[in-house]
Amino acid sequence: MIEPFERVSSRLLVKTTIFALREDVAKHPHTGAAAPYVIVESPDWVNVIAETEVGEIVLIEQWRHGSRQVELEIPGGLVDPGEDSLAAGARELSEETGYVAASLRVLGEVRPNPAFMDNRCTTILATGCRQLHAPNLDHDEDIAIRTVSRDELVRLVDDGTIAHSVVLCAIYRWLRGVA
Repeated sequence: MIEPFERVSSRLLVKTTIFALREDVAKHPHTGAAAPYVIVESPDWVNVIAETEVGEIVLIEQWRHGSRQVELEIPGGLVDPGEDSLAAGARELSEETGYVAASLRVLGEVRPNPAFMDNRCTTILATGCRQLHAPNLDHDEDIAIRTVSRDELVRLVDDGTIAHSVVLCAIYRWLRGVA
């Protein structure tokens, strides 16, 4: 049986504006061997499958420094302290796209990479979306908005245009629930 590893020590390595790195030393439950593990401490995330009133899906294009390219994604971001996932989803959708939903519900939750990250990403389904105002972007964001049909979304996944793993998980959940 797999058992939890005992954490014998923990220390902060670095703290940034969006995450912290910590090193834990943990003891193997069967052998007693201790080993270091580096953990990314991050706030939870939210992403939003936003369906317009005519059934199109709202996508965003933005530059991503990690991949060094423009990525096609769904709206999303960090959950603020004290904020629940539905409120964060509504806020991120509005800020990044100017769209407001008639209805919101949680589609599911994933762990982005539990091997070394401690956070979760919740996918929100926003329906009846209408663009009511211009986006209210952060000073370091540059986002283009587009809408696509369900079939076009599937094509963008199939041809690799959409490559963000957490976004792909969200689209999978949505397609399984809608299909």
